[in-house]
Amino acid sequence: MPIATFAQEIKFLSPASKAITQAVLIIKPMDGSQESIYLSNNSGSVELEAILKKVQIVVSHVSYLTYVDTLESLSQDLTITLTEKDVQLNEVVVSSEYTARTTAESVHPVTVITKDQIENQGSTTLEEALNQQLNVRTSQDQILGSGMTMNGLSGQNIKFLVDGVPMIGRMDGNIDLNQVLLNDVERIEIVNGPMATSYGTDAAGGVINLITRQPSDKNLQGGVNLLYEDVGQYNSDFSIGTGSGKSSLLLSGGRNFFNGWSPIDTGRWQEWKPKEQLFGNLKYRYSGKKLVIGYQLNAFHEKISNKGTPKISPYFAYAFDEYYTTKRLTNQLNTSYMLGRDKFANVIVSHSWYNRNKNTYRKDLVTLDELLVVGQPSTDSLTLSPGNILSNQDTTTMNSWMARGTFTKSENNTVLNYQVGFDFNMDYADGTRFNQSTKYTGDFAVFASAEYLVSPKLEIKPAIRLSHNTDYKSPVVPSVMAKYSPNDHLQIRFSYGKGFRAPGIKERYLYFVDINHNIQGNENLLPEYSDNFYLSVNHQSKWKKINNNIALSGFYNDIRNLITLAQPDQTESLFTYINLGKFSTHGVGVTNTITYNAWSLSLGAAYTGRYNIYADSGAFDKYLYSPDFNGSIQYAFQKINLTSSVFFKYNGALPGYQLNNNNTITQFSNDSYKFLDATIRKGFFRNSFFATAGVKNILDVTTINSFAQGSAHSSGSDEQAIGTGRSFFMKLQYLFGR
Repeated sequence: MPIATFAQEIKFLSPASKAITQAVLIIKPMDGSQESIYLSNNSGSVELEAILKKVQIVVSHVSYLTYVDTLESLSQDLTITLTEKDVQLNEVVVSSEYTARTTAESVHPVTVITKDQIENQGSTTLEEALNQQLNVRTSQDQILGSGMTMNGLSGQNIKFLVDGVPMIGRMDGNIDLNQVLLNDVERIEIVNGPMATSYGTDAAGGVINLITRQPSDKNLQGGVNLLYEDVGQYNSDFSIGTGSGKSSLLLSGGRNFFNGWSPIDTGRWQEWKPKEQLFGNLKYRYSGKKLVIGYQLNAFHEKISNKGTPKISPYFAYAFDEYYTTKRLTNQLNTSYMLGRDKFANVIVSHSWYNRNKNTYRKDLVTLDELLVVGQPSTDSLTLSPGNILSNQDTTTMNSWMARGTFTKSENNTVLNYQVGFDFNMDYADGTRFNQSTKYTGDFAVFASAEYLVSPKLEIKPAIRLSHNTDYKSPVVPSVMAKYSPNDHLQIRFSYGKGFRAPGIKERYLYFVDINHNIQGNENLLPEYSDNFYLSVNHQSKWKKINNNIALSGFYNDIRNLITLAQPDQTESLFTYINLGKFSTHGVGVTNTITYNAWSLSLGAAYTGRYNIYADSGAFDKYLYSPDFNGSIQYAFQKINLTSSVFFKYNGALPGYQLNNNNTITQFSNDSYKFLDATIRKGFFRNSFFATAGVKNILDVTTINSFAQGSAHSSGSDEQAIGTGRSFFMKLQYLFGR
C-alpha cells in the first residue's frame, strides 16, 4: 500500500497555460498494488496524498494527447502541460457517444457548429444558425414561430436537446427556433440519421443538441454583449462567474427586443411582429476526485405583440391587439461518477415548465384604454355568438418530468465497450386548448448498446430499446451503426434504425377555436412507425499547407401513419390532425471544405426527394425533388486579428400537392430563394474585446410565392414571409477573466 505522508497537488495545463478540467489521472504503483483514478477539478488539479514509491502516471483527455510518465515517487507538487490534439477538422462531440470524441472518431455522423462559426455568422438564435446548413430548411410563422425540416423530415421527427435535456412546447409539431437563444451556447451538435433507440420518440430523423458554457475555475470571469440591427433589433446580455476549489458558479441573462418590421410602412400593423425576450441562466458545478455534480436553472419570457389595423370613424377610433406570451422554466440536475478506470455512471433529472398565453384587447386609440375581449370582436362592438362563444383568450400549460441514467464501460483500444440505461418521460398539459382538463402521457424505456471493434478498421454498434407508453403499445426499437476506416484519412459510416412516435398531447387533445382558428385534435390517431437509413463517407487529405475534407451522404426515411394537420372538408374551416399514410424521403449531399493558411472555403450541394400517398392519385412523379446549395469563404488577417466571412445558401423550389375544392389533387411548387450574408470580426486588447459588423440578406429577400405550408390539403396560393430584407448589424463583446 502507498505510504501517505502529506497532501500535494498535480495540476494540468494547456500549452496556453489554461487549466484543464475533467482530465483523467491514473496512478499505477509499479509493485502491482491497486491503481487509483482521479478527475481534475475546476482548477485543473488533483489533490492527493504523497506516494513514496515508484509509480506510473497516465493522463488522458479527449482534446489532448495521452501523457505517460514514470516517477520514483509522488512527494511534491507537480505541473503537467498536455499537448493539444490536431482537431482542426475534427471537433469534439458528446451527443450519442459513450465519452467525448472527435467527429472523426465518432461512430455516428455528427456535424458541429462551433462558437466561432456562430460568432462569425452573427447568429443570435438557433434558426439563424441552422438556415445556412445543407439539407436544412427553416420556415417562419409570425405567431407560431419558426420551424424546420432536416433531410426532408419535419421538426416533429427531430429531437431538440439542451445539454441532453429535451425541449418542450412544440407549436404545430415544431420547436420555435427563434426562442432558442445562443448567447450561452458553446457549440451545436447535429447528429444525422436514426437516433430513436438512444433518445426515443421524435428522434427518428436525428438529434440537435445545444452544448452550453459551464462554470470554470476562474476567481472572476464574465462578459457583456451588445447587438444592434437596423431592422429594429436591440439585444443585450451579460455573464459573470466565479470558482473556488471544487465549486464554481455562473450567472447569465439578458434582453432581446425587436421593434417589428414591414416592407411598407402600414402604421400599427406589421408583417414581422414586435417581440421582447427576457432570459436568465444559473449554473452551479461541483467537481470532486470522482464525482461531478451540476445544476442548471434556465428561465425564458417572450411577448409577441400583434397590433391590429385601426378602425376609425367620426365617433370612435380603436383597434384589436393580440399579445402572445410564452414562459419557460427548466431545472436540471446532472451527476457523473467514476466507478473505475473505464466505468462511469451518469444521471440527469429535469423538470420543464411551459406556459403560452394569448390575450386580445380592444384598445381605444383616443384614450389609450384597453379592454380585455371576451367573445368575438366585431367592427364596432363586442358581440357573442349564441351557443358558440368564441373566446379570444387562450392558455396552454405543460409540465415535463425527465430522468435518464446510463452506466458505461468505455476503454480505449479494447474489443468491446457497452452502455445500458433507462429513460423516463412524463408530460402533463392543461389549459383552454384542452377543454380545461389535464391530459398526460408517459414513456418509460430501457436501452442498451455495444461498441464492438471487429478489427482495428471496423467498429459496429448495435442497440435496442424496450419501452412502455401509457397510451400506445410500443414496439421493440432496434438499430445498428457501423464505421469502417480503411486508413487514417477515410471513414465510412452506415446507420439503420426503426422509429416509433406516439401522437403528442396537442395532436390528440388540442381544442383551439377563435375568430382566426378552428383546430381540434384527434383522439383516434395512430402512432408513426419508420425505417431510417443514413450513409456517409468522409475523406481528409493534406498536401503541403492545404487541408481538404470531402463528405458524401445519403439517406432514406420511410414513415407509416405520418401525422399531419389537414382540412378534411374544403367547405368547412375545421383543421384537425390525421394519419396521412405512407411518407418517405431520400436524398444525397456532398460538402467540400478546403483550408489553406488563413483561407477557408466550403461548398455543398444536396438533392432531396419527397413522396406521399397523393402521388398515387394521378399521373404524378412518385418523388418530388428539390435542390439545396450552400457555401462560405473566410479569411483570417492574423496580424491584425480580423476575420472576414461570406455565407451563401440557396433553397430550391419546393414542390408539393394540393387538394382543391372539387376534391381533385394538383401539383404546386413554392418559389426558390437564397440568402447571402457577409461579416467581419476583430479582436482587440488580447481578445478581451470583439467587434463584429456585417450585412444580412444582402439580396434583400422578403417574400416568395407559396401555397399553404405544412399541408397538402389546402388550395390557393399566397405569399410566405422569408426575411426582413437587407439589414446591417453591429455587435460589441467585452470579456474578462478568460
